[in-house]
Amino acid sequence: MADIEWPGGVVPFRVSYYLQPHVGGTESPFNRQRKTYELSAPRWLCRLSFRGGYDGPSGAAAMGAYLDALIVQLRGGVNRVPIHDFRRPTWRRSRWGRPVVTNAGLANEAAVKGATSIVVTGYAAHSYAYGVGDYIGGDGRSHLVRADAWADEFGKATVSFDPPLAADVAASAAIYSEVTSWFTLVGDDAGMNETEVGELTPYTLDFIEDLNGYD
Repeated sequence: MADIEWPGGVVPFRVSYYLQPHVGGTESPFNRQRKTYELSAPRWLCRLSFRGGYDGPSGAAAMGAYLDALIVQLRGGVNRVPIHDFRRPTWRRSRWGRPVVTNAGLANEAAVKGATSIVVTGYAAHSYAYGVGDYIGGDGRSHLVRADAWADEFGKATVSFDPPLAADVAASAAIYSEVTSWFTLVGDDAGMNETEVGELTPYTLDFIEDLNGYD
């Protein structure tokens, strides 16, 4: 398996990016009462749709060429590529505005594998720090923030998220924008590129998070 860099300038016009729970259960054959339980391996799924020219020299006019090359490099599900949620690449502006960061900039306290929160420092005292639905990372995975976070009088905010960390995150190693997970293609026919002459080429690529390397 090799890691492929996402090509610059290749941006989808339609995005699906969500965390799939890992759930099991049983159903009684007598009264159909169901027992549901949560397992330990949720994973990110994403679907990206593109359209662009197939023979242009650059930009949108060359989108088909860029995608053809990326798909060949991914070799079906053999190689992997980092993908972030193109809908929310960085902090959203909330009703409180954008987070207020001091001149020192953001840093984080160390967090251990399995944690579902991390302390981020460098905010103005008592300011809005992080928004529900935004992303934070640092362990190689995307983590969705599940509640608005506010800084205390020392500029520290506890940011809570799902899924749990897959690895330790060292101090000052967190990622706050374009937070990616590693994905592989689903299926061997992603490169199907039927095109009407003179028209845009459509692509819809399905990806599944690569959980190899996580315990």
